[in-house]
Amino acid sequence: MAFNIYYLSGFPINALAAYFVLRKLSVSRSFSFAGGFIFTTLAFHFLRAGHLFYTWYFAAPIFIWYAYRIHIGDLIFFDNRRPLSSRILDIATLAALSCFGVYYSFFGALTFFTAGMVRYIRTRSIRSIGACLISVAIVTTGIVANVAPNVIYRAEHGVDQEVADRSPQSTEIYGLKIVQLLLPRPGHRLPAFAKLNLAYSNDFPLVNENSTASLGIIGSVGFITLLIALIARRENKGGSEDRLYVLAALTIVLTLFCTVGGFSSIFSLLISPLIRAWNRVSVFIAFTSITATLIAIEQWLMRSKSRNSSPSLAAVVSLFLCAFAVWDQTASPSIAGLAADKVEYRSDAQFIAKIERAVPRESAIYQLPYVGFPETPPVDRLQTYDLARGYLHSTSLAWSYGAMKGRPGDLFFRALAREPLNQQIEIARKIGFSGLYLDRRGYADRGAAIESELTHILGHPPAITSEDGCQVFFDLRVKGESIDRLPSSLSPAQIMERAGFIVDAFGVRYHGSLSEGVDFTRSGLPSFVENLDGLSARESWGRWSDANIAPEVNLQFTDPLPKRFILHLRAQAFGPNAGHPVIVVIGQQIRSFVPTTDMQEFSLQFDSVNGAQRIEIRPPQPVSPSELGISADARKLAIGLQKLWIEASP
Repeated sequence: MAFNIYYLSGFPINALAAYFVLRKLSVSRSFSFAGGFIFTTLAFHFLRAGHLFYTWYFAAPIFIWYAYRIHIGDLIFFDNRRPLSSRILDIATLAALSCFGVYYSFFGALTFFTAGMVRYIRTRSIRSIGACLISVAIVTTGIVANVAPNVIYRAEHGVDQEVADRSPQSTEIYGLKIVQLLLPRPGHRLPAFAKLNLAYSNDFPLVNENSTASLGIIGSVGFITLLIALIARRENKGGSEDRLYVLAALTIVLTLFCTVGGFSSIFSLLISPLIRAWNRVSVFIAFTSITATLIAIEQWLMRSKSRNSSPSLAAVVSLFLCAFAVWDQTASPSIAGLAADKVEYRSDAQFIAKIERAVPRESAIYQLPYVGFPETPPVDRLQTYDLARGYLHSTSLAWSYGAMKGRPGDLFFRALAREPLNQQIEIARKIGFSGLYLDRRGYADRGAAIESELTHILGHPPAITSEDGCQVFFDLRVKGESIDRLPSSLSPAQIMERAGFIVDAFGVRYHGSLSEGVDFTRSGLPSFVENLDGLSARESWGRWSDANIAPEVNLQFTDPLPKRFILHLRAQAFGPNAGHPVIVVIGQQIRSFVPTTDMQEFSLQFDSVNGAQRIEIRPPQPVSPSELGISADARKLAIGLQKLWIEASP
């Protein structure tokens, strides 16, 4: 219900914002109504339901309105001739706009800069850009305030490298494409238009979420109109030409900045790659383009012979534009698809309701297969967020799915899902899970093998099967016994300790001793190693050092090393590192060994290390296979470690 209310309320909110700004731009009521309707029924609104937050794009017209005010010199923050209440309202509005997404705020700031520069070019007064800079500062402050909790959390818990990993190359992948602005929307009502879009989408590269950027025919006409207005503008004309010129300048700058290979690529390289989906600027361009079409039509009607009947004619034209927009910008409803969705939704609701009746209130449910959150590819036929169905339909159950990727909860369940099934069940019971929810769509055999194994381990078949046969539920409680949920006050470390299954970023921790050492062919690390840095991912034979991660290999131990000991290493060299000494530093003592390209064992004597807890291994000449022309591997490799162990000396 919350999702539906949010999504549906976006339609009137977007329309009202567009109507308000169009009226401020001196567009008639009839055409302002049409503009609001056309703007809120953009294909973007329907195709972006998966990115629900972006369907509230009402900020775009308001940002454009403030940019226009900057251009005409109407936005003044320190002029006592303007009422204080008006200035406070402007500051509050800009601050509020910054709360509706970093993308829209950034695009808005870009329109402010553009308007400020255009005004400066016209006035040649540096003071003319003051309002631009203050507006950008207010929006930027609002953005910082909104992301402050994220920054604080990262400072406390470290950066999560697995979530929202963005690279500069993504700017090119998810950038705006002008052709997609002008193409008909996907699935257009006119078969020829739908076929045209499909032909482009199937045959051309870099087609992804940017396919939602279609302006529609009305917006496309306006986009071309703005190009003409910018090229053919005559000085000091004022009125509609001045409005069109400002809108054209904003549109061209937004397009040049956000298009594939545009200035956004420079921004991504030099400043930050975190903003990558530049195609989302399409709602800003859509508003300026729709406005241009309305202004052009309105001016044409005013110059026509039917001037006396223009109010009624304008109303008729406005209604026609609204009807045309519905035909052009929306798709025919899939009745069969809606019916199938309803059946699936009802099946999920009934399935979860049965689970709630079968287990005590506030029980925890373990879910399989493991699927990371967020932004994880589908697992067989199980889509990215399908495991959230349990949470969506339940009111009294807790679920294993949804731990943030790369954080302790996710690392725990990811590692647990790789363990033998009987161990998974044992650990799940220890930490309070009363049932197991299995989605058959996540398995190539529709879960036949794992269901058979679960039935054998638990001694009974699934207790509940969903109406559509996609999910099954196993009761994990032993007959006559209850499973208590763990106190919510326990930390992840305490929960793992109680489970007897400790996991961190290095994998499953296993018990061992210094004499047994660190086996780099194994997943995870022994419990006596506190931290490890400078090594690449595990391979079947061991692990390579990687200077891209850290210049040295560092092993940090939980307790001080013995005063005197022999350090044994089984290692080999990569490429030109063979025959060159590798330095090993423990405390104040330095030793070395000379590896070859073959795996060999080396022994180094250390005396009086004075309570050192770290072993530092300094590779000689890190080099990547790509630099040597061996492969495309960009890791800077030097030495490979298979095992390291310590033999205490008397």
